[in-house]
Amino acid sequence: MMSAVRCLVRAMACGFLVVGSSEAQAQNNYENLKVLPADISRRELGDIMLANLSGLGLPRLAGEGCLFCHEGDLETPRREWDYASDAKPMKAKARVMLAMVRAINDEYLPQLESRVDADLRVTCETCHAGRTDPRPLPTVLWAAYEAGGMDSAETKYRVLRDRYFGGDAYDFRVAVLVGVAVRMANQGAIDDAIALAALNAEVYPDEPSSQRAWVQLRLERTVDAEGIGPALRELDELESGLRPDVLSPGLLNNLGWRLRRSDREDQAVALFEANYERFPDDYLPIESMAFIWSDSDRPERAFEILEEWLQKHPDHDRARQLLVNLRGR
Repeated sequence: MMSAVRCLVRAMACGFLVVGSSEAQAQNNYENLKVLPADISRRELGDIMLANLSGLGLPRLAGEGCLFCHEGDLETPRREWDYASDAKPMKAKARVMLAMVRAINDEYLPQLESRVDADLRVTCETCHAGRTDPRPLPTVLWAAYEAGGMDSAETKYRVLRDRYFGGDAYDFRVAVLVGVAVRMANQGAIDDAIALAALNAEVYPDEPSSQRAWVQLRLERTVDAEGIGPALRELDELESGLRPDVLSPGLLNNLGWRLRRSDREDQAVALFEANYERFPDDYLPIESMAFIWSDSDRPERAFEILEEWLQKHPDHDRARQLLVNLRGR
């Protein structure tokens, strides 16, 4: 009788091999081989299985990770597990994934005329990066949100962040939750968007952009419900509790463009003008106002504000180029 270790290593191949001769399968005691060669060596097979476990972030201890695809349980000796069984759907997926990886490495990558690293090969790690679900974080969070609402999305984020933060598995940069929050707002779930932005500000208290997104969504809600004046008064009330770098020209500027894309021209113009009053020495409000005026019935106003800016900043190439472009329309 082969040892338990040898039995495990051989049995782990059952779901993953290209069909070889029946003689080779009988010789190696493999069953139900469908993707890798049936006469694969024990070392090669072990390396592949360990790479699969690592790529998907599955535990090696006691063979626990093997149960992701294979039939068995931790209460039963591994030599008694039914490795040949196709009962678990994940096994069929693994076969397809391994065949896909082989095709990419053997058929598609060699077709590239120029490669920085000709020996570089795609592996499970390439897409999975140490997690079983290869979907990016925004997709995972949105699925949780659709299934169980904001509480479900927040719980999913906290669980994933606790487990994976600092690794390559997920993109936890500050802009990721902002993007999901904006998607919620675009679908009319502004309260949920604000809640998610608040979570982002909680986990990134030193990132101005996280707090800025939360403020912007709050102002958007107030604009929708009460108008521009109340929104600007709310901003004044919030200001004392915000970091100074949160109240940058980009805050009202971004909200103004969101309003304009929603065909709320008057509200957008009012915000751009308020932004200019707050930051008269910053170019961003000037640029937005120039675009707005150039599309109105008073395009000369766009030229005036850009010329005024260039008188103060004659070396500002961006403003000069914008003036040339607008005049050439």
